[in-house]
Amino acid sequence: MKKSLLYLTIVILCAPVLSAQETHPDLQEVRFGVGVRGPVDKNLRNWEASEVVSLSYAKYNSRGLGLRTGLEFMVENMGVDTYFGVPVAFSARTRARSFSESVTTGLESAAIGAVRDAVYGYEPTAKSVLGDFFFGLFNRAEFFAGLTPGFIAGTNTPREISYEETRTIEKTMNLQHRFSLTADVGFSMSFRIWRFNLGFVPAVHYYLTKNFLDVRETSLIAGGDGEAASVTETPVRFQYSVLGALSFSF
Repeated sequence: MKKSLLYLTIVILCAPVLSAQETHPDLQEVRFGVGVRGPVDKNLRNWEASEVVSLSYAKYNSRGLGLRTGLEFMVENMGVDTYFGVPVAFSARTRARSFSESVTTGLESAAIGAVRDAVYGYEPTAKSVLGDFFFGLFNRAEFFAGLTPGFIAGTNTPREISYEETRTIEKTMNLQHRFSLTADVGFSMSFRIWRFNLGFVPAVHYYLTKNFLDVRETSLIAGGDGEAASVTETPVRFQYSVLGALSFSF
């Protein structure tokens, strides 16, 4: 607890100096992001989330409304090699608070969190206080929605085989079409220092095209009893993504 109070004291002392970095009327932004993307359907979780890299450019008007576009790349998507996308989205963002305003909000968040813990009978810890403080430092939010035309260049057909007591299950991810189109919606929270922004970007993606088909074939082991052999096919429609992002506003 003493360490957290010392840290907060240092931040308060530094705030008057850093507050001179008032918000620049930035109307353009370049953002680089790295994260993961995978299926939302829990029945498809055996196909692990894959790394995704994005680079985008956005331009806004004075009201915070704008257009964002760029490129995104995945080494593999649903186990199939190489995915490229060109997202185009309309976005709306809030005003960026100054550093001093963010510090004030962070302190208020830490204080409220400490009181909350005390009310519920928990002793505030340095981890919880700092967590609430840093969450309060996020000083800009952005909401976006749009479309992403893409291309899946891979040719491999990933396959997994698992064995149970009386049956064998073979799982295959089939690629039906190379060209894809997703509808995307998400938001970002960022912390601004001068013209740099550090934040995270969660989003949900819905495939308007039929691209991935999860095929599961169940076969009985010779002499075994149990469920009859069957084949089930599940199209991949929803995916999630979470990116860490660094951007520059100008």
